[in-house]
Amino acid sequence: MKEKVDIIFSLLDRNSIKYYLLRPLDFRKKIKDIDLIILESDLPHLKKILIKEFGLLLYKPSNANSSLQLFVDDLLLDIKFAICFLPRKSLVLNYEIPFSKVVYKTDYLLVPDGKEELFTFWTHHLLLDKEKPSDSSTFLIFKDFYSDSWRYLIETDYFKESLIKVYSLKSSKYAKQLILTYFNNGISPDERKISKALRDIIIRSSVYFQLKYIYDKFKFGIYRRLGYYENYREIK
Repeated sequence: MKEKVDIIFSLLDRNSIKYYLLRPLDFRKKIKDIDLIILESDLPHLKKILIKEFGLLLYKPSNANSSLQLFVDDLLLDIKFAICFLPRKSLVLNYEIPFSKVVYKTDYLLVPDGKEELFTFWTHHLLLDKEKPSDSSTFLIFKDFYSDSWRYLIETDYFKESLIKVYSLKSSKYAKQLILTYFNNGISPDERKISKALRDIIIRSSVYFQLKYIYDKFKFGIYRRLGYYENYREIK
């Protein structure tokens, strides 16, 4: 699997397809999916080079906004076209994506090249996308990475600016207090109250967003019950 992953990132680099790896890949465990952001305009080119390299390429719509899933042999590429958070990726942000290459932090750990960006998006993912942080398959790596360094990273300009983009200027200070409480409490895997409070800040920010959040929940739920996400389709 490691060889296949290396080939995929090599193809992206050689063909000048900009990307951002949202979560590290730990090759001590079986890699089932890769969370990537690419430009939607690069998607046709990406499909073409993957078909040329691997032959068969499958896809299916994602049960989330601004997303698509490609299946290369037994490896899922979970592709996003924007920075987005919350269940069903209801919060899609007009964010400048920090495209970067990947590097091996150790022999078995592949990460995006950029400390502040990785910490920022990974933290928001754990606290906004999941009922509790340990629901994420990368939680233990996150805790190992940031048990000490979070104190510096949470005070960087990049993280502070992200609080405004995600929660709004009005709510950013309160959101930071909640996140600080989470880290000061020891990065608990079972934390639910803080995660819920952070999601509520966004969901209750406007009537429009409340309606959008409810609409996404019903729309993707109906599609799932209809079997829309069960089968992959071949790309030719």
